[in-house]
Amino acid sequence: MDIPEEIIERVRHKEEQAYEELFQLSWDQAVRTCWLILRHQHDAEEVAQDALFKLYVHRQQLQDVRAFRGWFYRILVNTALDKVRKRKTVINIDEIRLSSQSDDILQAEHRMLIDEAMRHLSYGERTAVVLVHFMGCTEAEAAEAAGWKLGKLKYRLNRGRHILAQAINGETKGGIQYV
Repeated sequence: MDIPEEIIERVRHKEEQAYEELFQLSWDQAVRTCWLILRHQHDAEEVAQDALFKLYVHRQQLQDVRAFRGWFYRILVNTALDKVRKRKTVINIDEIRLSSQSDDILQAEHRMLIDEAMRHLSYGERTAVVLVHFMGCTEAEAAEAAGWKLGKLKYRLNRGRHILAQAINGETKGGIQYV
């Protein structure tokens, strides 16, 4: 998420036009991040909207505009976690696939394989993988965004990578075949 520091600074100083610009620049990325965590389009849009509202309400709490990315991802992740806690139902990730019609066949197959493998991850593992591998956060940024210590992030990220590798490669564990 590349938001010019000038816009973030203007948002901090309660300039309404700057918030509209920030909203426009961050909406798609916010929804994508939430969808990758929640795996449900309607919930992702709702959480992104809630997170952007929280950002608006608490915009003066951001002390350093360079820390915006981590601060905003933390709001997104915490809001998504709140949604999971309230929902208390099984997440149905069959509704939407990562592939798109514009992908070539090989790329679409690869994305479908990753999508299937993501089913095997817990919420924490999926959050770690999404923040680092899909959103491009550093491990330190991802840990801060998730509200975890760096060690916890690294554990969940490594466990998530291991589970994904097993699922993608069709390895078995305890007599259960992944994929």
